[in-house]
Amino acid sequence: MKAGVKRFMLATALAALVGMVGVTPIFAQISFTDFTSTTGLTLNGNAAAAVNGQNMNVLRLTPNQTYQAGSAWFNTQQPVSAPFSTTFTFQLAGFNTGFPADGIAFLIQNSPSSPAPGALAALGPDGCSLGFGGNPNCQGPGTGISNSLAVELDTFQNEDDPNGNHVSIQSCLTAPNSTDSGACRIADNSNLLDGNGQTINLSDGNPHTVTVTYTPSTLSNCGPNQTSSCSSIDVILDGTDLFPNGGVLFDLTTIGLNSGAAWVGFTAATGGGDNNQDIQSWTFMPGSQSGTISTAAPTVLAFQGGTQNNAYDYNAQLTAGGVTSATGTVNPIVISQQACNKLVQKSFPFTQCFVYKNAGIVNGQSVDGSVLFELTCPGPPFFGECGNPQAQDFFAELGSDFTFTYAENLGFHLLASTIGPYPGWLKGTGPNVLSPCTAYPNNSPALFQSNQIDSFSYFGDPGGKTVGKSGGGASCWVATYATSGELPPGIKVTAPTFTTYTKSATPLTASYTCSNPSTSQASTSPTGPYLAVASCTQSQTPNPNNLGQNPGCVAGSVCTGKFDVSVKGIHVFTVTAKDTGGNVNVNVVVYNVH
Repeated sequence: MKAGVKRFMLATALAALVGMVGVTPIFAQISFTDFTSTTGLTLNGNAAAAVNGQNMNVLRLTPNQTYQAGSAWFNTQQPVSAPFSTTFTFQLAGFNTGFPADGIAFLIQNSPSSPAPGALAALGPDGCSLGFGGNPNCQGPGTGISNSLAVELDTFQNEDDPNGNHVSIQSCLTAPNSTDSGACRIADNSNLLDGNGQTINLSDGNPHTVTVTYTPSTLSNCGPNQTSSCSSIDVILDGTDLFPNGGVLFDLTTIGLNSGAAWVGFTAATGGGDNNQDIQSWTFMPGSQSGTISTAAPTVLAFQGGTQNNAYDYNAQLTAGGVTSATGTVNPIVISQQACNKLVQKSFPFTQCFVYKNAGIVNGQSVDGSVLFELTCPGPPFFGECGNPQAQDFFAELGSDFTFTYAENLGFHLLASTIGPYPGWLKGTGPNVLSPCTAYPNNSPALFQSNQIDSFSYFGDPGGKTVGKSGGGASCWVATYATSGELPPGIKVTAPTFTTYTKSATPLTASYTCSNPSTSQASTSPTGPYLAVASCTQSQTPNPNNLGQNPGCVAGSVCTGKFDVSVKGIHVFTVTAKDTGGNVNVNVVVYNVH
């Protein structure tokens, strides 16, 4: 978050859309970019809103005093049995005792309200209990928070800690949680190194960014035989994956959820040492996933839509720029086609958003709908913005695979079987870089400003695949068809011409050129589309050695073939060009033979 930004936002995803077109998104989203107000949070113990040394409004879990504890919970339980991703920036600074202590934790918990304290009042002991765990080695009274999982950022070495700068995942399932190193410690990383091999010091007074991602199992029942396909949780600290190779195996349903939901929030504590322990920003995105996007190969994030596993995906690969890898978080937002069309048609008239099969769940039932994809990069070097106008390091090839029905995408089949679907992969950015699919009020200026597509295909069920290029910036993406502003590939036929030829048994040489659509842009352009000629085909094949298409014919090159002059009368010679989006152009030359 940029220093000096003074805004607070607590909204459902696409809150601006809800007021504009009456859409109810399927998933709620938490987004705090500033803690001027803590409306929507329940604060316990020593937690309070505060201003830090940089004049930022923060959520202060503990002040820099000894033996303090605080907790903060979002007032509405969130869906945590499905995929989610949460990102927060914290700062631990200003200790008064000579050493910092004891740390903070992100928690998912469904502790009962009785016996107290539980539910929204949940708060564990101070000291090395970090406000969530009971530990016999800690001085603070009380028990840990039951039915919980904690991602612990520990800044002081106690008896059973590996050191005073480690990150662990702690859960006693439905029993009261603990910070000890026994059965409740699921995983630990005590060697916190950044990409340059330098130690990440949690309590050095600098802001640090954490992303926690949960991926539920794609299997109906993993049981005791945990495999790589089972549920897992991962933690990324300042762009470094602390538990690589798929994260840590853990099933959140084992902590006792409320129909798949739980409270989410933070705890912190001090003991003999102290710190101002602050949260500077926080987003929680149900249904979202994070992954490392690199130049090596495409990263594919598969999403479960409705009742279907892997109903659609989002794929990304870095292509250029100042970095070779970055942490990307993708949040799919399901809305109606009508609402989606209203968004895109402000800048692309008559354009239609695709309706995906099994896009999401409403009232427990699988529904079809359009999908907006929010792409953000929570860790360095992007600090939540995937670059910015001053430092556009994020250049990537982005896309989505999905299934759909012709009946729900009226006009697509007719277009695709004739002149082409005129597909789009539209890019936009709203006013909030942490939630780029949130539109400006009344969608003014329009959310979607450019069509970045470079290829589209459909096949089988049918399934669709759309791909486009991007440069810099947190962004919002949507797949469309009948997209305005596109033109088909160009065709120029040099021979034959509209003239009369003398009858001959020997075919004459045809010459023609197919060119990229005139609306396409060079790959160096920040905005597309980037469609290119995919095929350039002639209709006549009088020579058995000429199949009507020159395999070596590329955009801008002269294609050669044969045309027939063996029979007197009127002849028709046709050249058909198709681009990488499936759009078709035809050039017809009528000539005479006497």
